[in-house]
Amino acid sequence: MKISTTVSQDFIRHVREILRLCLNDVKTGGGRRQGINGFSFHALPTYVCAVAAVEAFVNETLLSQLPEMLIKDSALWSLPREWREKRIEIGVKLVLLPQLLFGKTFARDTQPYQDMDLLIKVRNDLIHYKMSGRIPNYLKPLEDRGIALRDKGTTKETRAISPWPHKLTCTEGVRWAHNTACNTVRALFDFGTDGWKEVNQPLLENFTPIPEADIIKWYEEEGIDPFSA
Repeated sequence: MKISTTVSQDFIRHVREILRLCLNDVKTGGGRRQGINGFSFHALPTYVCAVAAVEAFVNETLLSQLPEMLIKDSALWSLPREWREKRIEIGVKLVLLPQLLFGKTFARDTQPYQDMDLLIKVRNDLIHYKMSGRIPNYLKPLEDRGIALRDKGTTKETRAISPWPHKLTCTEGVRWAHNTACNTVRALFDFGTDGWKEVNQPLLENFTPIPEADIIKWYEEEGIDPFSA
């Protein structure tokens, strides 16, 4: 049985391509940098694309005709098609669908689901951004993890000077979005049955995380100290 044309691979590949563009921005010195994390205006669309890659993978592998043929006795197929395809948002799909199909699912209080849930919130907040002074509660933890860029100051007033989306407009934010999508897809894949895995294995190859060591190596090859700035 062969896999038809997919779009999940296009979405996740686009995230990787944008990471390359962002790193090139860093190389030209076009924005501030904090260690390996550099500012780039190319970054923001990746949060949307990374979530889209996961949702596309879910739809392609769990809601297409293929799983209906492979796992015919699942309670999933008793739900109205409109519910399972349009009424259920991606965070719920990730928990509900593998449970109904495979009898296993994500623990919502552990990784990678926690980061995926956070990535979905970031995507939603960016899409619905209203230019207000509200700073999302998750921004400080992302700064502490080196994913978002930090302000020089630490007070709430100082932190509010830069629009919060600009703090996520950075290379490590892109890599985090990419790896969160990849880790989520790989964990989802592990829940599957042997027959389902065999058919969908080619899709999994598109979702390979990018380790920090690769980014450090890129900086060194470009003659940039990855731990400066």
